[in-house]
Amino acid sequence: MPSFPHKKIVEKIRKIDELPSDDAQYLQWLGAGQHLDFLKQNANADEIVIYGSGPYTFIHSIVVPNKALEVAAPDDLLRWSCNPYVSIAGYVSGGGRSGMWIERDNHHRGSKALDEGRDLVFARTFEGWSGDGRDYIEVNQEYTHLAGIHWRPEESAYCRFDEHGDLRHCASVTLNRSGEEVRLVSFSWVELEEYLTIARCSLVRMFDFTLLKHSEFNGWADDINEVVHVDSADFFYRQRHCGRCAYTRGIQIMRPRRGANQVLQGVTDGWSGNKSKQYVEFVAHDWRNQRLAKISTDPAATTNYFQAEGNDLPFELSAAFFRAEVLSKYKTDREKYTIKDREVSCRAAWRLRGYDVNEAGQVHAYICDLRALPYTEQLHWLAYNVEPQASISERAIVNDFQGDFVTFRHPREEVMSIVRRWGDRKVEWWKLRDPDLMDRANIPLTASKDEWAEAIMDLTKLVVEGFETKPLRQRLDRLSAEYTDGDRTLALLEKLLNVGRYRDEQIKLSGLREAQWLRSKLQGHARGTEAAQAAKDAIANFGSFKDHFSDLCMRIAAELQSIESQCEAEP
Repeated sequence: MPSFPHKKIVEKIRKIDELPSDDAQYLQWLGAGQHLDFLKQNANADEIVIYGSGPYTFIHSIVVPNKALEVAAPDDLLRWSCNPYVSIAGYVSGGGRSGMWIERDNHHRGSKALDEGRDLVFARTFEGWSGDGRDYIEVNQEYTHLAGIHWRPEESAYCRFDEHGDLRHCASVTLNRSGEEVRLVSFSWVELEEYLTIARCSLVRMFDFTLLKHSEFNGWADDINEVVHVDSADFFYRQRHCGRCAYTRGIQIMRPRRGANQVLQGVTDGWSGNKSKQYVEFVAHDWRNQRLAKISTDPAATTNYFQAEGNDLPFELSAAFFRAEVLSKYKTDREKYTIKDREVSCRAAWRLRGYDVNEAGQVHAYICDLRALPYTEQLHWLAYNVEPQASISERAIVNDFQGDFVTFRHPREEVMSIVRRWGDRKVEWWKLRDPDLMDRANIPLTASKDEWAEAIMDLTKLVVEGFETKPLRQRLDRLSAEYTDGDRTLALLEKLLNVGRYRDEQIKLSGLREAQWLRSKLQGHARGTEAAQAAKDAIANFGSFKDHFSDLCMRIAAELQSIESQCEAEP
């Protein structure tokens, strides 16, 4: 679905193109006052009409070099004759030349200045095709690449992700399907202004409003001349009013609203992630000065090892601490956010590196990493900012300050390491169903039952659902081990592990079975008393959902290693 501003423009064109039923209003309508006002208002809007077509409206825009416009006379520009139904190139032959060649951008637009312009949109028709998509719009490839936008058919727009990881509609399209009389292509001004500024061009909008009643129209009177109206150097038109009909045909030049330096600075700030340039103060451990202090994410408020001489500023590696709930937001929208080991990211928008969890269960992150977040995201973290109850994690000390690799890791990482190895080896008895699950099954850090249940559900989806029944049965067949048609993967695995073992030596996959049982009780909204009791038991026996999940992962990792040893052995 196109953007809201785009839809409002469609409604506006539809409204100004309504044929008035009252005769006095009709005669006033012929003067195109509403249409001209619409153009002027839209020139200052955030969503700009590039191509628009209605029952009585035609608007088409191209990009023209400023040098060409400097020497162009209004009379020359008013001779425009073009539309978006053009090709960017074509095969040509003849003209006294032998062979065939390609001519590019060889458009004759009726004006010398306009002939130097470039089309932003191309309206195309798939001749012979009768279904949806017969008519469609292509946006100039140079523009889409520079703006970093991509066509999303479900949005009817060329989009990119904004700094919050949400889709931003940068070029929206409406075509006249299902009786719709309005066609519209509109661009977001921000990207368009950047392009115009850097290309040293302006947007030239050509418009034609031919207003009449078709049932009454018999042609244009020869004795009535056109009148040229010049509202400004960038807005002029010629008009012919023949009693019961009229046309208004003109030019509107739209130049960047901001100075070139400001636009260029905005682009370079976007590259470096400093576009917002707003900062937040976090309560953090200023270990350089051995104190707790409010430390701003402003680069000027901190220093590093190489620039510390002559100042007592906190180091940018000062850690701020947060309640574990700070991560809950990211776990509820897995499509938008990805939580990895020591990293949170939001699509192509931002990335927070180096976070970790200390022994008190607090999340911590360095000021220099928090600085990279958008301002609104920094405010989210600020809401959970607390004083530290313990130091940063041992892993963070070893990795970030000693510059070494840790020799220990969480049992969850052991599980992930094993299944990742299986996936890389493409073993026959296990398959990675969903690669995204490798970044899920995150350790539950809060007292939320939902977070705990979600972690267990993701863990079982990844591990248990990955086992392949057929290869396991084939292995049992080769070992002449009995099984039933009703045995599922965990039962098959247990029988495989217990081949040749005495009854009192039987192995039970208690970790995997517990995880699967918990999933069956915890999933969905209609959780019963068994689910409530399971949660109570987890807290009573382990003190927290986090520690229960760690214990569960530790047992599952050991079981997966046993399975791996058995399945990789002959036969």
